[in-house]
Amino acid sequence: MAWTNKQKQLAVRACRAAGISEEQRIDMILRNFKNAQHGGAITSTSPKLTNHDFEAFMAIVERYAGGRVMHFTEQFWQRAAADWLKRMRYKALAIAVVLEKHGKLAANGAGLAGWIHKRVSAGTASSVNELEYHGLLALIVGLQAYAQQNGIALETKADRQGSSNVKTLQD
Repeated sequence: MAWTNKQKQLAVRACRAAGISEEQRIDMILRNFKNAQHGGAITSTSPKLTNHDFEAFMAIVERYAGGRVMHFTEQFWQRAAADWLKRMRYKALAIAVVLEKHGKLAANGAGLAGWIHKRVSAGTASSVNELEYHGLLALIVGLQAYAQQNGIALETKADRQGSSNVKTLQD
């Protein structure tokens, strides 16, 4: 997924705040990201740049700025870049909340813990924080399939962006 316009603007503003020129930004930072190569040039508009790339980019800018950049707390981006599984944990937890709301998982995380323990980790884990990439992927795919089997629509990115054609669970 390409960086959003907001991410691109934030990257430029952060570089300016850290005293990094446009040339330095391209030379010392974007060259570190293979996904920044597009059409024979190094660019922050490359469609291959990911959210993880953005967080890693901002962590480099933050280090250059002495550990804090703009209005973010100290080492905010370094922590964000280090925890590359947080989006997957968030997604798994969000699906579990929807399933709990519809009575398909036991409340207060008990159903999710049981699902992880029995179906994902073969008894070695019971929370999303204990799972690595493949465990989180198996959990997300399994919960999505379970929701679909039970006729529960999960909110999509289009829903969050205000698509009027899709009915959300919040309706």
